[in-house]
Amino acid sequence: MSNVKREGTAFIVVDAQNFILDEKGLVADWGVWKRAKETKMVENTKKAIGKARGTRIPIIYIRMEIRPQVLPAIGFWKHIKEIDFTKISPSEGEFQLGIVKELAPYPEDYIVTKYNTMDSFHNTDLEQILKCLKCDTLIFAGVVTNFCLETTVRSAFNRGYNTIVLSDCVATMNEEFQEFAIKVIFPMLGVVTTADELEVSA
Repeated sequence: MSNVKREGTAFIVVDAQNFILDEKGLVADWGVWKRAKETKMVENTKKAIGKARGTRIPIIYIRMEIRPQVLPAIGFWKHIKEIDFTKISPSEGEFQLGIVKELAPYPEDYIVTKYNTMDSFHNTDLEQILKCLKCDTLIFAGVVTNFCLETTVRSAFNRGYNTIVLSDCVATMNEEFQEFAIKVIFPMLGVVTTADELEVSA
C-alpha cells in the first residue's frame, strides 16, 4: 500500500493520445495500443484518475505535438519524420493528437503541450504550474513507458520532486521494455506502485 498526502500532490498523465493508444493511431505499428489493451492500462489509469479527482488532487495532461519540418531524421524521431503529415486532414489530425476518450480531461484539468521532445518539462509551463500548485509529489501514468514517460520521470527526479509511477497505468512496445523500466529504472527514481495500492490521505 502506498499512501500520499493530497496536499502538494499532482497526477500527471503523459501522452495518452490516440496516435499511440488507438489501433488507428499514426504509430499503431509500435504495438503500444495492443500492450495497453492486454494490460488494461487505460482502465487502470481511469480508475487512478478517479481516485485522484475524488480527493481533489489536480490532474495534468501532457500532450505531444510534432513540428516535423524541424525534426532531425535520427533515432526515435526518424519514424515520425517519415510520416506524410500533409495527407492528414485537420479533423484526422485533431483525432490523432486528442486524449483517448476514456481519459478525456475535465474543464478544471490542466493541459500542457510539448513540442518535439520526450521531456514534459522541456520548454513547457509544467514546472510553473507545479510551483503555483505548491506540489512536491508527482504521480505518473501514461505512455510510452521507456521513452516519454521515463524521460519525464527522470526530469522530475532531477528537479527534486517525489515521484510515484503507477506500474499498471503505463504501457510500451513489449514486456522486456516495460519490465526493465518498472523493475530497474523507476525504483531508483522514486516509488513504484499500482492504481489499487495507491491511497490518498488528507
